[in-house]
Amino acid sequence: MNLKTENFFKSRVLNSKISIFLATTFSVLIMGVLGLVSINYNVFSNTLKENISFNLVIDDDAQELEIQQLIKSLNLLNPIKSVHYISKEQAAQNLQNTIGEDFIDVLGENPLSNMIEVKFFSNHITNLNLEEQKNTFLLYEEIADVFYDTSILSLLTGEKFKKIELILLCIAVLFFIIAFILINSNIRLTIYSKRFLLKTMQLVGATKKFIQRPFLISSLISSFAACLVGNAILVFLLTLTIREIPEVQTFISIKQLVYLIAITSSINLIISFFSTWVCVRKYLNLKTEELYK
Repeated sequence: MNLKTENFFKSRVLNSKISIFLATTFSVLIMGVLGLVSINYNVFSNTLKENISFNLVIDDDAQELEIQQLIKSLNLLNPIKSVHYISKEQAAQNLQNTIGEDFIDVLGENPLSNMIEVKFFSNHITNLNLEEQKNTFLLYEEIADVFYDTSILSLLTGEKFKKIELILLCIAVLFFIIAFILINSNIRLTIYSKRFLLKTMQLVGATKKFIQRPFLISSLISSFAACLVGNAILVFLLTLTIREIPEVQTFISIKQLVYLIAITSSINLIISFFSTWVCVRKYLNLKTEELYK
């Protein structure tokens, strides 16, 4: 019976140690991902906004000189970041490359129109009135129509997009609380299984600092190993992301990543150290008869 009880507690302690390791690893990974997103949120947001384009369809009767003057006029406007002219021949070639067929041979003519692609600076997109901007473009005689992605622009200029940063912060805080609870509860279970050993060492004259030291060192070593694994997974995922989306590399610097790894690792090491110190101290301050409760 005693052997079964001992094996049961050993199993619980092993499971708790594994849980602490996994909770710390998960905490470092999630905090790292959310940290990268939060730090670069404004950069991501501005880049996304500045890649949204207004497509100005040129009237078929517009002359080449008039189109060039229109392009120069648009370039002089402060809110506009870039103006790119796309001839109907180039548009047809792009469409052929996309669909893999020469649709002009089928239709007998090129149904597309000359077009100007206009992109704004992000600060202008943030406060943009879409209908008003469309009507402003239509004031130019050379412009027959204006097309833009309504859903994306409505999202970027709406209140919901402005709340995303706050939502990310709340998620980061939530995961931090969950990680703290998981790590702390499992450390308490581990220390609880050794409460009699702690009290025995204290009764034979060992000081509290002497008793605490091996527990604190063991906790820090385990947490440090978990931080290494969590950060290794983070770097691996980041490498895969950059391989698939090379543009991400322009937002994230090595210095930024090192700082983030140092901060997230420090936070998790402090949680483990503090939780272990509090738990060991608690059982050392209990009376012998209180250990059985």
